[in-house]
Amino acid sequence: MTASQKNLQRINQAVIFVEQHLSDTISVAYMAQQINMSEFHFHRVFKSVTNEPFNQYLQRKRLEQALFELRAPKQESIQKIAFNCGFSSQANFAKAFSNYFGFTASFYRKKLNPEPKHIENSKNGKLSSKIGKNIQPHQLYHGTLSKQDNDLIKQQCLSIGIIDVDEAHYCYLASTDGYSIEGIGQAWEQLKVLLASLNIPLYRKNHSVAFCRDNHFLTPEVQCRYEAGYKIDDPQRLIERGIGVRTVAAGQYLSAMFKGKISELRHPFYLWLFSQHIPENKIILASKTVIERYHEVDMKNNFIHLEVLIKVY
Repeated sequence: MTASQKNLQRINQAVIFVEQHLSDTISVAYMAQQINMSEFHFHRVFKSVTNEPFNQYLQRKRLEQALFELRAPKQESIQKIAFNCGFSSQANFAKAFSNYFGFTASFYRKKLNPEPKHIENSKNGKLSSKIGKNIQPHQLYHGTLSKQDNDLIKQQCLSIGIIDVDEAHYCYLASTDGYSIEGIGQAWEQLKVLLASLNIPLYRKNHSVAFCRDNHFLTPEVQCRYEAGYKIDDPQRLIERGIGVRTVAAGQYLSAMFKGKISELRHPFYLWLFSQHIPENKIILASKTVIERYHEVDMKNNFIHLEVLIKVY
């Protein structure tokens, strides 16, 4: 099912509402009311766009945010993180966290870099059964890199470092099939239609980006949220029409320039970036969102040239 532009924008509003109100109690009925949809219609459309029911999505986002906050430089108490992420008590949070990831929040915080003998597996965690891999608290980006992979990365990674980025605004639409090539292509086609209806010039240099809002090493591919975005000069005009706009905040970002095969972006490049380069250089991420800024894309020839941006502390 291909969602209509109107429904896509409404689900965008729901996703943004969840991001901004994770600590609140949010029912399906309340969420539907916020975006002017019936409860039945919202439930059906939300699942068709995100590939998971709203309550499951809400719980997953709360747990993933908690996981992110547990390793933040500001060491909030686990109880405070639980409340910040919408859990009614630390006990409820502890049970949900361990059931989902297969290890406790306290263990994760203490054992980000454990000795091998202290590694605790998560075979009983719900997440392991979802993605078909055993998740370890010290290694959330699972996979192995061969010597050939590392040699390839040296060719593909043209530059990497911390840079200053100016604030920018982007009109966007999300894939309804996660990180799949088909879903990504569909998102871009629908975005082109939207931009044309707004009389926004297409194909301007360095205007096309993607907001990759889920860790594909942790979240099933079909449930990962990929947002195709295009830089705009007048965000307020679109916001007033109910059209989704993402703002890239000014600040320092990790920048990694990639040039190579599309099929080699996720593995080995992203695996190397997250499992080796970031931890080895003690880079602390300030955001879970990966921004891909496109310079050249040739789907037919499996080629891409892009810049990866992730906000850092």
